[in-house]
Amino acid sequence: MPERKQRVKLIYVILIVGISALACIFLHVRMHAIVISFGIRFYRSLRNAVSVVGGVASLVVVLLYALDFMGQKKWRDARDEEIARDEVTRREILEETERHREVLSVSRKMDSERIRGLLSDYAAKKWSALSQPLLQLKLQLDIMDEHQNKLSHLLDVNGADALASTEDILDRVEQYLCKNVRKVLNYLDVADPVKDTGLVGEKLAECHEEGNKQLTQVQEFLFAMADFLNRQGEDDNSMELLDIYKSTILSSIEDDRRKES
Repeated sequence: MPERKQRVKLIYVILIVGISALACIFLHVRMHAIVISFGIRFYRSLRNAVSVVGGVASLVVVLLYALDFMGQKKWRDARDEEIARDEVTRREILEETERHREVLSVSRKMDSERIRGLLSDYAAKKWSALSQPLLQLKLQLDIMDEHQNKLSHLLDVNGADALASTEDILDRVEQYLCKNVRKVLNYLDVADPVKDTGLVGEKLAECHEEGNKQLTQVQEFLFAMADFLNRQGEDDNSMELLDIYKSTILSSIEDDRRKES
């Protein structure tokens, strides 16, 4: 619609400029006849009047058209920019939704690093009122990641390849913590950041308490592992103690799963 109006305005400009030009050409062609019939003064007055009126009219319509054209161009540019921004926002929302779905999917192994990213995003934006407990959950996952690195390092420097299966214990604990955090994130998605901070705060506290329990057991397991490696070849009960810690950790996870079901 704006483009059609612009074309109509251009036609008006061409008509006015064209009529002014034709009037000047006509006066020039009929100059002798007009001078003979009405005199040189009349011709000059008429020519000046037509030139001034035609020139002013042409200049005015050209300027108005140019200003209107520039205004329309700015409007189109602003509209295009807004459309582009909306498209970028739409894609970001879709990407965020897809990323969120992938991170929280129950059908695949959960990515601790990406869950930590979600916790940071919630703490910085929508749920800034609960930023501290959210970042505490993130810190727990950070600590769990450090524990896994410590166990890998401990087995590597001691050449304990036969105990590599123990890393699976910590992997299962990490997945357990991630799934607990996923539950909290689901509450965040359906809760109101203003009205439901108390309820969500309770869920965060429960998740944090359970995480601390698991991290404590993992820390004790790491010390038991170090003790076992330090006493390799000795006749003691360090291996038995290590198995006890492994069983305790796995039992704790399985007990919570049975409670949920």
